[in-house]
Amino acid sequence: MPSEYTLKRPVLDVNRLQKQAKKILDEASDDRNLALESYRYFKEMVDANPNDSVSKAQMVDCLKLAQTSKASSIKVMELLIRVETHKEKQDNKKPAGSMFTELENLTK
Repeated sequence: MPSEYTLKRPVLDVNRLQKQAKKILDEASDDRNLALESYRYFKEMVDANPNDSVSKAQMVDCLKLAQTSKASSIKVMELLIRVETHKEKQDNKKPAGSMFTELENLTK
């Protein structure tokens, strides 16, 4: 009979959340760069032929994708801040290893 697997660490610990957030931010940055590169490509096509309505529509779609990737990054940062402030409220004091402290140390 197989034994039941028990986790050694919580599924959503701080390190895992930070790692996933970094991955999302990196992917959003890559997506934004690709969307802006595509925008420039379609812009060159429109500059060559101003009556090309398909390329104009693609330019708009590329800008929408770039904006969506930026919004995703903002949402991730907002969620991290909410998690951190919630953790601080529960502890009734600022923990030594908080994200805010780490950011302050990086700026010094």
